[in-house]
Amino acid sequence: MSAPAALCDSIKEVTSKPYLFVEDIPQKPMWEEMIEKNKKEGRALKVGLRWAGSPQFEHQQYRKFPTSVVLDLTKNKNCQFYSFQRDNDLVDLPEDVADLGPFLNDWADTACALSEMDLVITSCTSIAHASGALGIPTWVLVPVLPYYIWASPGEKSPWYDSVTLFRQSLFNQWDDVAEKLKVSLEDFISRSGPLKKKAG
Repeated sequence: MSAPAALCDSIKEVTSKPYLFVEDIPQKPMWEEMIEKNKKEGRALKVGLRWAGSPQFEHQQYRKFPTSVVLDLTKNKNCQFYSFQRDNDLVDLPEDVADLGPFLNDWADTACALSEMDLVITSCTSIAHASGALGIPTWVLVPVLPYYIWASPGEKSPWYDSVTLFRQSLFNQWDDVAEKLKVSLEDFISRSGPLKKKAG
């Protein structure tokens, strides 16, 4: 992650366009079928969720939040939710959430699964970077002490056009972020093409 320091003279030289693509990955058709198979009838949007990263990360205590902040969103029946959580912080998922974790064997699998999502909501993990690099609309929950990628002020990142940041305002407090996520998801649904087409 120190490559930008060597390759870029300033933040203005950073490209925020997608740079990962899955068209030539052999697993892509399998993931298209799996994602669609796990989508319940009448749910217009596919939303990927990830709520925790590696517990060995040096700033884990800052980025960690209650799983309810993300999992409470699954009460919204306009969306089909898919869990990208694996290996750590595993919880009993709500019945309607499709658990992809056991099938994510490598980054090729993960990229193909992410590419099928309409939206990804995640903590500050590698999933956030992969989703942003693929150009998927991605919402990242950012702690008061942010990773350097998210250090620039505001809701957008110079690194990924498709990423929107939901910033924590007080250490150890995530209630305002949870509420903003709920409101923003409703707005995302109302603006989404699939749902408008279904309603019309």
